[in-house]
Amino acid sequence: MVNTNYISEEIRVTLTPAPQPVLSARAGWLSLIAVTLGSLMPGLATTILAVANGAIATDLKIGLGDLQWITSAYLLGLTGSLVLAGKLGDRFGRRRIFLIGIVGFGLTSLLIGFSTPVVLIVVLRAVQGVFGGLLTTNALSLLRANVPERRLPTAIGIFNSVQGLSIAAGPILGGLIVQYLGWRWTMFVNVPIAVVCLILGLVLLREVTIPTTGRFDYAGTVLLIVALTALVYALIDAPTSGWGAPSTLVLFVVAVVSFVGFLLVERHAADPLVPLALFRDRSFAAGSVLSILAFYALNGGLFLVSLFWLQIQHVPATTVGVWLLPLGVAMLVSAILSGRVIGRIGDRWALVIGSLLLAAGLACMSFARVEGGYLQVAAGLALVGLGLGLLVTATVNATVGNAPVELAGPAAGVQQTASRFGAALGVAVLGGIMAASTAAAFGAKLDASGLPDALTAPLKKLGSTAVAGGVAPIPPGSSPAVADLLTNMTHAAFLAGMSTTMLIAAGICVVGALVGLIVRPRAVHEEDAELVEAEHPFITD
Repeated sequence: MVNTNYISEEIRVTLTPAPQPVLSARAGWLSLIAVTLGSLMPGLATTILAVANGAIATDLKIGLGDLQWITSAYLLGLTGSLVLAGKLGDRFGRRRIFLIGIVGFGLTSLLIGFSTPVVLIVVLRAVQGVFGGLLTTNALSLLRANVPERRLPTAIGIFNSVQGLSIAAGPILGGLIVQYLGWRWTMFVNVPIAVVCLILGLVLLREVTIPTTGRFDYAGTVLLIVALTALVYALIDAPTSGWGAPSTLVLFVVAVVSFVGFLLVERHAADPLVPLALFRDRSFAAGSVLSILAFYALNGGLFLVSLFWLQIQHVPATTVGVWLLPLGVAMLVSAILSGRVIGRIGDRWALVIGSLLLAAGLACMSFARVEGGYLQVAAGLALVGLGLGLLVTATVNATVGNAPVELAGPAAGVQQTASRFGAALGVAVLGGIMAASTAAAFGAKLDASGLPDALTAPLKKLGSTAVAGGVAPIPPGSSPAVADLLTNMTHAAFLAGMSTTMLIAAGICVVGALVGLIVRPRAVHEEDAELVEAEHPFITD
């Protein structure tokens, strides 16, 4: 049976079927499609839009700062809503909140596609992120409630394979859409997906509610949203404003104070937003940490690889999408097979192996070179994809799958928040490491270049900005010889910084493998699995 140590006296679970016939096995698989198809939209919202930035900048006549906010606003809305989405699903019905997320995401996508003012687009992107949180968290908790425990790794693997599909197809699809239809259709494409998901969800998904007599945790909700928003905002803004800037430090202080306040409130709340008892389980705690580490390493690494191709090797944006295929395809295959693998070796060793594969892939990419070398980077991307497909499924299974059905909503919110926080942390921190290591390498090369101090002194100040972005800081009026020298030094410094940063990210993944050893071996509870399968014939042999 499930671990009832989590469950307070005031929380009881009821699985309320919708007014429809008992689901057949085929209908059960269609239910899984409805849930996973919904999760495709948030992934596409990021990967498709990533290749449309040039077209957006040209169409709206905006610069880099506005483009960053169009991306960051979505991340802020998403991260701040994930945990709250789980509690709303428990209170008002996971199916209902999931479908609200689907409708809202489709509607905001439509509005963004028709919008022109940058401020309006940024606001709509933040709202789109909130709806993305509603559907993502409740998709996972619906899986936990409807799938027999022994079949849960397979269902989670299929669910996560959709993320691999979005990574593989998103940049390519985005490039084609931008080229032939325009950037606005990168938003319009979500509308038919939302319509299909809504129809399938209304017809096939069963409702899950968690009745409780406790008051809604308003104080905890506000404190957590403030803490997450301030922290993610600080991480996004720090590379530009500076890690020691007053605005950055104030945001970090607000985040820490709000999070401490949140923990104090949760200890005494009648119906806490996040039951802290979840973290008493070592598997849940370790899975949450690994969710952060996995996406920390992945997003930081991908950011550098894409920048390397675009700025150093001058690869077209549409080609970058094609070159990322090894990552997406490997992740897709690994995620599909992960359920069977986890069924044989368990969560613990799946987490360890996935972390080590991720480390090996990042280490492989640290040997990139200016001329050629795609096969080596592609091999690294494939290893990262294999590791990530296994790791993500195992982290979800260790967190959401390890929690009882009653707490699947908060558990899914914590897991998804950890993943998104890790993504923001990876780009910010690994980007900072990249800037520092690149600046050191570029400064050393300037000192050894024999160029006059009057020229090298101002150039050293650009080492953490222009050079880290792959741009050679060539002063106006420089001779061709000096320009070539500075370009070569920029390329060498960039690769040195990229190598250092990739190896650090790989080391973090090795630490993640050690964290994975904390997870306890978990046997399937046959009695609980048979009970759920009897009431919800979701997946059959």
